[in-house]
Amino acid sequence: MTESGRPTDAVAGLHTGQPLRTAGAPALAADAALICCHGRGATAQGVINLMDPASRHGVAVLAPQAERSRWYPHPSTAPRADNEPWLSSSVDRIGLALERARAIDVPPERTVLAGFSQGACVAAEFVRRTPTRYGGLAVLSGLLPGSAAEIRSTAIDGSLEGTPVLVGYGDADPHVESEHIAETIRVFEEGDTAVDERCYPDTGHEVTADEFTAIGAMLERVLDE
Repeated sequence: MTESGRPTDAVAGLHTGQPLRTAGAPALAADAALICCHGRGATAQGVINLMDPASRHGVAVLAPQAERSRWYPHPSTAPRADNEPWLSSSVDRIGLALERARAIDVPPERTVLAGFSQGACVAAEFVRRTPTRYGGLAVLSGLLPGSAAEIRSTAIDGSLEGTPVLVGYGDADPHVESEHIAETIRVFEEGDTAVDERCYPDTGHEVTADEFTAIGAMLERVLDE
């Protein structure tokens, strides 16, 4: 279903009018939230289905949909300007999902953000631009968007206050460059996070069972607090 209580065109930008899909715990029963972002060519409903192994009882799942199923048109390693204004519009859509979680009394520190591929890049960029304490961030087969030079000069303007960050990728993934991964991890570590880097041997562009388990553990920690 689409979000209730707020029109889907509330965020200006290229993704205006796209739905926010929800699943999991209903508003009155939600003790935590999982905001998940689909990859290029996929859908909000598809990423909800993908994340089902990580979901837990009491967790509301929210998934924004990208216009034409892509968050931005060029590779994630392109200069950021090449992917604007799509990238900023994508970040705004995650902000809308976070507001929806707040509306059901789930604050950022009880919200885990996760994304796969291009969706992981958008989730990472949102957290970089909006530092606070989150329940967790899972960057699956993704990285901070931007050129190598941009990422090297990137810093988080504020503290993430110990937010746990999972960076998971396969060593045979042609879409994830080792230099960008290393710089992404550096940026988040310098932003006061606890980074858990997991590189999976003989693995391509996919999500592993181990990553689902790790996201589930993030949610369980939030639920136990």
